[in-house]
Amino acid sequence: MAIKLTVLFITLILSVYFDYKYLKIKNFIVYPAMLAGFLINLIMSGTGGLKDSFLGIIVPFITLFLFYALRFLGAGDVKLFSAIAAIMGIRFVIYCMAYSFLFGGFLALLIMIKRKNFFERFKKLLLYLRDLFIFMKLEKYQEFDGEKSGFFRFSYAVSGGVAITLIHQLTIGLYIV
Repeated sequence: MAIKLTVLFITLILSVYFDYKYLKIKNFIVYPAMLAGFLINLIMSGTGGLKDSFLGIIVPFITLFLFYALRFLGAGDVKLFSAIAAIMGIRFVIYCMAYSFLFGGFLALLIMIKRKNFFERFKKLLLYLRDLFIFMKLEKYQEFDGEKSGFFRFSYAVSGGVAITLIHQLTIGLYIV
């Protein structure tokens, strides 16, 4: 388990650094992490571990594709979840995704309070949801290259989600191989 956690933390640290510095999680971080996850799980658990890693890579891609298409998440964020799944397994990443979105919501709230634009951002979200559900107008929520008043780096939320998932695992007993 120590090797998994080491690879996981190195992946997270590099992802957060590059997301902070360049606003992107680079492929040269996530793809080697996925490969390392495959190899570690193959060695530790045989073909069952390899299957868990493979399914783990697919699940975030499928479940988060709509969020990527609507520009709620970047491609690097989705690939980061896949890398986490390859390392820690499918069950871990499902909890991690849920906790990351909760933690991300908390971070977003703090950012809006700090930037004093809570009502402006909330109004933008309501208008977007109105257009989506009432007018059936499917558009990207936000262009990442444009205004940044509602933008934050989701790798921070993913790191928080990983931390909460690990605490959950240690305290409540989430079964992870």
